[in-house]
Amino acid sequence: MFCLRYYSALLICLHWSIVNAHLPCPFDIRIDHYKVDTTQDLVINTPRPQFSWKIRVLDGVSNRNVEQIAYQIQLSERDNHFQWDSERVVSSQSVHVPYTSDTDLLSSTYYRFRLRVWITNSKESSEWTDWIFFRTPIFNLHEYITSINNLLWIGSTKIHMNELRKEFTVPNTSPIKSAIVYLCGLGYYQFYLNGKNVDPSRKLDPGWTTYEKRTLFVSFDITANITVKYIYFSFKR
Repeated sequence: MFCLRYYSALLICLHWSIVNAHLPCPFDIRIDHYKVDTTQDLVINTPRPQFSWKIRVLDGVSNRNVEQIAYQIQLSERDNHFQWDSERVVSSQSVHVPYTSDTDLLSSTYYRFRLRVWITNSKESSEWTDWIFFRTPIFNLHEYITSINNLLWIGSTKIHMNELRKEFTVPNTSPIKSAIVYLCGLGYYQFYLNGKNVDPSRKLDPGWTTYEKRTLFVSFDITANITVKYIYFSFKR
């Protein structure tokens, strides 16, 4: 009798644990085709991005006939000035899920998002993913240039100029909150900050174009690189 009661209690305990366990969070998450796990500085060049992901299931749940039945996405600025919550959306869509807020994402702004899903054979939602950070570039370069008077330009009109350099200091009364470098070069380049190559993995960047018609620009988030008061940039071709 004691053994039967013991096993009954054990079965009830195990059953409760399985029913109340959260599903693992989604994986292979992408925003506008970019894999968030493999992109170091995630830049999304649209005010209305799309999201994609894949679902996991518990080991004790059959993998057959399992599908997503709902999802929820939360997005906010890094300083939480703007927040958007899709709330629970009943849908099996997990590819190119649109950002449906009434407000477009702002230019040159830091954002973060996370998501969770509900699937068949489970009453509970999955775990939330970790917060995933990204930023937006300058959507309208002409408007941006004409609206800001204190831009720090580094350039030259000399034809055979192979290196550009700019020095500045960071005052104690004005700590750096964020620092982004936008770079447009006719040809390939290497970008150095205080003598160190900012990102050696970025080569043949930006892509080639017919320079008389169109030139591309790229951006670098160098906030974490600025750790001293005296800073100098250099660009070598």
